[in-house]
Amino acid sequence: MKSLRWLFDKAPTPATAEEVEAAKRRTMKVSTVEGSVWSFMSGFGETYIMPFAVFLKASNRALAFLGTMPALIGAVSQTAGAALTDRLGRRRGPLVLFCLIQALAFLPLFLVPRLFPRYGVLAVILFAALAIGAGNAVAPAWLSLMSEVVPTAQRGDFFGRRGRVVVLTVFLATLGAGGLLSLYQRAGMVWAGFGVLFGVAFVARLISVHLLTRHYDPPYRPTAQDYFSFWAFLRRMPYSNFARFAVGAALMNGAISVASPFITVFFLRDLKWSYAQFTVNAAAFQVIQFVLVRWWGRMGDRHGNRAVIVATSCLMPVIPLLFAMTTNYWLLLLIQMFAGVAWSGFAIATQNFTFDAVTPPKRARVTAYMTILNGTFTLLGGALLGAWLASHLPTHYRLGGWKVAFLSPLPALFVVSAGLRLIAALLFLPSFKEVRVAEPIHPAMLLLRLSGGEAIAGLLQEAVARLPLPRKRKGSNGARGVASKQDERPGL
Repeated sequence: MKSLRWLFDKAPTPATAEEVEAAKRRTMKVSTVEGSVWSFMSGFGETYIMPFAVFLKASNRALAFLGTMPALIGAVSQTAGAALTDRLGRRRGPLVLFCLIQALAFLPLFLVPRLFPRYGVLAVILFAALAIGAGNAVAPAWLSLMSEVVPTAQRGDFFGRRGRVVVLTVFLATLGAGGLLSLYQRAGMVWAGFGVLFGVAFVARLISVHLLTRHYDPPYRPTAQDYFSFWAFLRRMPYSNFARFAVGAALMNGAISVASPFITVFFLRDLKWSYAQFTVNAAAFQVIQFVLVRWWGRMGDRHGNRAVIVATSCLMPVIPLLFAMTTNYWLLLLIQMFAGVAWSGFAIATQNFTFDAVTPPKRARVTAYMTILNGTFTLLGGALLGAWLASHLPTHYRLGGWKVAFLSPLPALFVVSAGLRLIAALLFLPSFKEVRVAEPIHPAMLLLRLSGGEAIAGLLQEAVARLPLPRKRKGSNGARGVASKQDERPGL
């Protein structure tokens, strides 16, 4: 237990340059532990909000709102979080406050539908929006704080390494949650199973809150010159490299959201998967992220984050097309793993590109504005276009002499999402440039190196390097020492 005492020490207040560097290194360690604890909230809580709504027999429109409306609320809450952070002149306080709100939201998320079944779906939507909104409000302060704590040259590697820990614990948490829910399902107590899952998420987030209080918060004093409105941010788009990047990324997220809220619905409702099958599928996505996220981070450090964004964006249109082509469980498992390849790189590269392109005093506000864009396009893509298509697209199609019949309108919806992702990529990728000096590489070469097993080989090398070396036996001198030990055995 002594080795873990540093997790519970009081947050440092360094006075010298050496103490500042030590506090930053300590915060990086605490942040990795906090990320693993957060993962239990995600694996037990956020992952199973949509299945809980499906269990409550929510409509397509309600499911679309559940998948997209919280994102827009999160965008608004990020603006509030950024404003509060700027007003207070510190970041740790808002972090703790919003994370506590997020933890508390999981209790009524389960209890209100149980006590008032008539309003169950509405309660899930509202309290999920509160939980995700509070979680998003954390982002500006957390990203701003960590971008100053982590050295610039180590960002890709650190966030990749932290991301690997987070993904691994999300994977374990998701498997554990799915196993518990399956046991409760067999016992005919699915309600109680969801209650246990959301209870674990509540406790995990409370522990996460405690660890956030142990973060070192560097001095943060944004000036009036660092403030700019959302509309000023949009007006910069024609001549601002970063504004074009932000709008392009929002377009891609909007195209993705046309299909993403309905993947879980397709699995559980149309294909009638068990919760165990759903859990294994979700875990496969996380395993691939665990394997690849640090490799993508290192590639961003070395070759620039734009190269990673371009490479992974080229994969995005392929994913929903593959989902539309089969109902085979094992093939869908492979497709989910392929989706993990793209998402692991796209997520870390877009985050680190923001760190590279925006100065520290502006990061909290810029993060909020980016989330407003993403939330708006996500709402338009999912709750409006996606929900309408999910209810109105036909299930039978005739292509010349070919007849295609789907189980529901959702596979056709996936095809539409693929086309929109392709359009977004064609508009998005040429619009922005790399912002720092990096070793140039063609994005196709990154994909070739990935397909050649470079990331897996690197993971194996890292694992072997951590193995303890064999110890030499103690003796007077080498072989003679060994011989003397043998002579001491009885019977010789």
